[in-house]
Amino acid sequence: MIISYQLNANDFLQYQLYTASKSDRIKKKRRRNKIIIPLIYIAVAAFYLYSNDTQGAIIFFSLGFLCFFLYSFWERRHYIKHYESFIKENYKNRFHKTIVLEIDQDFISSKDISGSEIKIATSEIEEINEISSSLFIQLNIGNSLILPKDKIQNINEMIPFLRQLANSLNVKYNIENYWKWK
Repeated sequence: MIISYQLNANDFLQYQLYTASKSDRIKKKRRRNKIIIPLIYIAVAAFYLYSNDTQGAIIFFSLGFLCFFLYSFWERRHYIKHYESFIKENYKNRFHKTIVLEIDQDFISSKDISGSEIKIATSEIEEINEISSSLFIQLNIGNSLILPKDKIQNINEMIPFLRQLANSLNVKYNIENYWKWK
């Protein structure tokens, strides 16, 4: 199967956010930060309460309570801004360049306009992830192929082909069409 498409910054952003949402290290860090910051405010509130300053204690306890609920919103935006600047810095030369991808049972061949060509054995596929906007073919070498659904003309043929390929290679094909960065 041969497909041709172009990637933009949003495609790379979706991939980075999806990967971050699945990383155990990042999930642990986000959980820890959501708890630690409010605990600091509550500890300061306890100090004020111990010093018989109930007004200061109420203020810091309220701030801790607010941080617990509002931190998630701030953190989501922080990750988006971080990845946007990372993508602009590291992938700017890959935007809007036509990529021709040929996938068969044995190999994946990728060519771009600049003349770069990569040929990877399908045995290197670790898993395939599908979200509402994209497909991500994760390779054992740590790289992934990003396939934006809205930019691939024969996507209705591609998805069953990739599912069958994953099945024949005995690798996971994860469907998370309701995945959302949160």
